Amino acid sequence: METPAPSPVSQLPSTSPTGRPWALPLVLAVAFATTGWLLVSFRNSSHEGPPSATPAAGAENLTAAPEPGVETASLEIRYGNGARREIAALPWHEGMTVGDLMRLAQKFRPGIEFTHTGKEEMSFLTSLDGVANEGADGRFWVYDVGGRKAQVSYEVQPLAAGERVLWVFKRPE
Repeated sequence: METPAPSPVSQLPSTSPTGRPWALPLVLAVAFATTGWLLVSFRNSSHEGPPSATPAAGAENLTAAPEPGVETASLEIRYGNGARREIAALPWHEGMTVGDLMRLAQKFRPGIEFTHTGKEEMSFLTSLDGVANEGADGRFWVYDVGGRKAQVSYEVQPLAAGERVLWVFKRPE
C-alpha cells in the first residue's frame, strides 16, 4: 500500500488562533495601557486643578481694584448701538482732568484706546476704542461730567473725586 502524498495545504504553518493564544491579550493590554496614558497625560496638561484654583486666561493682565479708602472717579462709554463699557473705580488725584482719567483708563487692564488731535485746550477726541468720529453730518464723541455737558476740551476739564465721566457716540443736539 502506498502512502498518499502530503497535501500542500497541510504543509503550511498553522494560522489558527490556537497557534498564538497570547497575541490577542497582549495587543489589548498594550492598547489599553496606551489609551490610559494618553488620557492621563492630556488631562494633566490641560487642567492643573479645580476650576476655582485656575485663574481665567489673561487674568494676570488685569488691573487690581483700588485700595479701600482711595478716592476714585469712574468712566462710562456708550457706543451708540446699545453697547456700553464702564470702569467703575479709577484712582483720583487732586488736580485731575478728564484727559488724565482717559490716560489712566488706557493703562488699566483691560484698557481703552483713544486718539485725538490738538493739545491741551485745543485737544479733540477723534476715536474711542476703534470707533471714529463720522464727520460733520455723522456721529461723534461727546462727553459730560457728573451729568453736566462739557464746555471745554477733555484735556482741561477738571474732575472732582467721585465724579463720573460719560462719553457717548451720537449726533449733535
